[in-house]
This record gives sequence, structure tokens and C-alpha cells, in this order.
Amino acid sequence: MPTTNGHGLRLDSWKEIAAYLRRDERTAIRWEKDRGLPVYRVPGGKRQAVFAYAAELDAWLRRDDKGGLVAADSDAAEVAPENGSVRTVPQGLKSVVHSAARGTAEAIPIPARPITTDWLRHGTTLRILPSTALALALIVIVGLGAAFLVRRSRNAASQIPVRLAFTADSVQAFDNRDKELWTYDFKGKLDLTLLANPALAANVSRIADFRGDGQREALVAVLLNTGPNTADPIGTQVDLLSAEGRRIWHYVPRQKFQFGSHTLEEPWMISDVFVSFHDRKAKIWLAFIHPVWGNAFVVNLDPADGKDTLRYVNTGTIRSLNEVRMQGKDFLLAGGFNNEPDTGSLGVIDEGRAFAASPQSPGTRHQCVNCPAGQPDCYFVFPRSEINELRGVHEDAVLSVRVTGDQVEVIKGSSIEKEHEHVHYILRADKGFRPISMRFNSDYDASHRKLEQEGRLHHSLAQCPERLHPRPIKMWTPSGGWTEIQLPPTPFNQ
Repeated sequence: MPTTNGHGLRLDSWKEIAAYLRRDERTAIRWEKDRGLPVYRVPGGKRQAVFAYAAELDAWLRRDDKGGLVAADSDAAEVAPENGSVRTVPQGLKSVVHSAARGTAEAIPIPARPITTDWLRHGTTLRILPSTALALALIVIVGLGAAFLVRRSRNAASQIPVRLAFTADSVQAFDNRDKELWTYDFKGKLDLTLLANPALAANVSRIADFRGDGQREALVAVLLNTGPNTADPIGTQVDLLSAEGRRIWHYVPRQKFQFGSHTLEEPWMISDVFVSFHDRKAKIWLAFIHPVWGNAFVVNLDPADGKDTLRYVNTGTIRSLNEVRMQGKDFLLAGGFNNEPDTGSLGVIDEGRAFAASPQSPGTRHQCVNCPAGQPDCYFVFPRSEINELRGVHEDAVLSVRVTGDQVEVIKGSSIEKEHEHVHYILRADKGFRPISMRFNSDYDASHRKLEQEGRLHHSLAQCPERLHPRPIKMWTPSGGWTEIQLPPTPFNQ
């Protein structure tokens, strides 16, 4: 079934993509190959493991209707280094690949038809008046020039990066015909653990017009080994690269926080990247996690120079960022885990606020004592599931936050290890972000049945207590403090 996330409706197979386009699958595959239809492939998966975003397909169709799509082969040009090392790489290099958010290139259509000039080469004797000869010469020149412009336009269109790939120490950019454009070398070896996981790899890079100048830049967040040994810590660096592979700016998180009597500092690990656009201006949000204690923070980066502004601190991990607009205000959504109640959490922050920190008990090791003053608009902690408690897995974090209209869908896993067992909570943003319902996905139900068969659960899905009597959600607001919200039953057969 199609899903939704920060990019909108997601289509998870050629069948769904073709159905959305109202074409057969062969046509959709041909459009992707010949005309740059924005389709992604799951890293490490088979060729047919594809997905696409409906919003990007709509944009592609609008541009195609205007005659603006040109797809053609082009050779990658050598790019001079600038604030980094950029090089071309032989075709066929194997790498760990992931898809970044992408669109399609627009080019000005050339209406002139190329002029056939075979008669000039076959010795045909013609009697031509001087004025006619001059006119024909101009026509031939214009025709050849038009053909040249077409080739240039096609080459330019195909040289716009639409996909990124990673090797052990570099990132590569590919055009809409999957031809390599450039390779940017990092000063160190990448930790490919993050990039090898499709669910995580799709979160760390984007391709878009971040600076509003009509160009498409690549925002790349990578984990780097800080030393030669496997025990050396992993650090994060974020680069904004131009369409030609030149580094525009470079960012390394160096924040230091005091939680109780404990100090947490770098290295920090990237956990999510979220980009939103308002009035054609990009907002870049990055979430970072401490690799030992799990505390996390969110910064807002200026697309022009990469300067950071600290916006949110959470005592626990942040796994997913999103945004919802309500009554003219934009709210940042940060889903993850809170170390004090030891369960999944969600922070809701008005982006007009300068800063916010998760609400923690004063005087404990969970309170950030050197953070600026600021509170979220709402904060939620979600109950552990019975399967999570049965397995004894500590982190049952919110793994994903999706937005559809005024509804916010919070997806909590039973554990990070069992990433497909999900409990879904629905919140109504237009009603003060109040939770209204919950449900369990099919993988969770399958695990429930298996645990029944093993004798580890002693009730059926139909008689499951957490469905008939859902555990309450705890909600915090600046005015009301902590309250409990009881959700209605969710019988298995409904």
C-alpha cells in the first residue's frame, strides 16, 4: 500500500507508480529510463525494489506537459577542486548507493527543425542567385546552430545531479541517465553502517535548490572515522556541494551540554535530516544523537553559509523530524525516545520560538542545565507495548513521524531491532495536537500470534488487553503540565 512521509504520498512499487500515472508498468519503466521520471531504488535491494513520491511525479508531469524535459547522455566534465577534492571516476565503479530527494531538470525547448544538408555533399549542380545563396547559407548556419543548442541543452539537463552514491571515502553524483557527473573525496574514511541501512540512508542527504539561485545543490551528511582504530569514535560532518561538486560550506557539530552533573560533547552522530521550503526559501533541520548516552539536539542551518542555530534539545534520542503548518504557524515535530520515562516521545515546537528543551524533572541528571530558556508547545510520551516488555528491549522509540493534512501519524517501534513491528498513533494538529486513536500494523500482529504459539503470550489478538483497554498517553503542555489521555479501544477486527 502507498505510504506517506515528509515528502507526501509514497508509491512503493512499479505497479503503484504506473497506476498513479494511469499507464502500464512498461511505460513507467521506459519513462524513468528515457525521460527522467523521478524514481528511487532501495539501496542494496533488487532492481525492482523501487519507490517514488506522488508530489514529484506531479511536478514531473507538469514540466513534461510544457515540453521542458530533455533526457540525453552526457560525459562528465572534469571539475577543478574548490574547498575540497572533486574528480571524475571511471564508469562502473561499485558503491553503496542510496537515493536522495530529487526532481527533474527543465530546459528551454528548441522549436526549429534541423536542416538536411546532404545535397551539399553529393556534388549536385544548382544554379542559385547570390541573394538566394546568402539566404540559404544563413538558414544552414541557423539550423546547425539550433541543432548545437539542442545538444547543449540536452547535455546541460543530463548533467544536473539527481542521485547520490557513496564509496568508502567519497560521494558520487549521477544524472537522470545514471551517468556519473563527479566524485567528491572526503578527508577520511566513511562509516558505511548508516549508509548501508536503507531506512537510515535515505535520511542523511538531499538534492534541491537550497539557496534559491535556480541551481541544485547536494546536502550530504556523513559519519567519519575520527581515528585509525575501530574503537575510535565516529564523528559527523555536513557539506553543501554545488551542482558541479564544489564545496559551498562545511559544518561539524561541536555543541556541549550539561545534564545534571554530566557533560556531553562531541562527537555527535547524525540521526535525521529534514528540509522544508517556505516562499521558496529552504529551512535545513538536522538532528544529532550522542553515541553513548543518546541525548539529542536539533539545529537549523542557514543554506547560505551553513551557520547553525540551536533550536531543540531532547533528553533522549531523536529519530525522525517533520513539520506541520497550522493557522499560519509552522511546528517542528521531533520523534524519538526520552530517557527519564524510558519510552517513545514526541516534541512539538512552534518554529517561531527561539529554543525549546524537553520537559524533565528539575534537579535530575535528565535536565539540561546550560540550555537556553525555552519549552515545547506540547510533549508526549507513549506507553511501551506488551511485546516490547516481553522482549525486554530498552529503546522503543518513535521511529517515524508522518503528516497528512491536519493529521500527525506517530509510528513507534516495539524496538529498534524489530523495526517492522509498529504501533501507530494519530494526533489531530487542529485540535491542539490531541491524540485520537491508535492501531497496530500487520507485522506486530504476526509477532503477537507467534508469541502466542510459543506460549509467551496467554491471550489472543481478539482478547488483547492493550487493544481493548489501551494504555494512556502522557501529554505535557506549558500551562497544564503532565496529563494523561485515554484512547478508545481498537478491536482486532476493526
